[in-house]
Amino acid sequence: MSAESEPLSERLSDDFIRAMLSDPKRAPKSSQTLGFSLIDYSPDEGWFEAQFEPNDNFTNPLGSIQGGFVAAMLDDCMALAALVKLRFSHGVPTLQMSINYLRPVFPGKVRCRGEVVRLSRTAAFMAGSLFDARGKLAATASATALLRPFPENAGPKGSPMRG
Repeated sequence: MSAESEPLSERLSDDFIRAMLSDPKRAPKSSQTLGFSLIDYSPDEGWFEAQFEPNDNFTNPLGSIQGGFVAAMLDDCMALAALVKLRFSHGVPTLQMSINYLRPVFPGKVRCRGEVVRLSRTAAFMAGSLFDARGKLAATASATALLRPFPENAGPKGSPMRG
């Protein structure tokens, strides 16, 4: 079987995935807007960590980051945990997400960790944690995502999903 005829997920080396996820220009626009940058990940263990840097544009009248943006950061990290565990063989659209807001998050650098709790043939069950600039746990989440195979050459130009 030639490299071109192998499934995309088998062609994506750890080095390629790391290089792709480390390039801010290749991140989805929503992640770029939230100030996404890769910290680390483990496909074998099913976790993913990123830093985000939400700014004053994301604050509510009390000066903290509006909860929907906190949810978006958690959703990104949980989905990326599943994507790297699956080596981008499937998309993982979120079916359900539950969030617990434990303390306010203010503009600045935050750390987010997503973990795959369980993978079935059709779904990923994930958990996430978001830590504020002082390293304090600020929000937790759980989510379920549908596993959708990526067709070859799917996704935007430069995307890892394109063969």
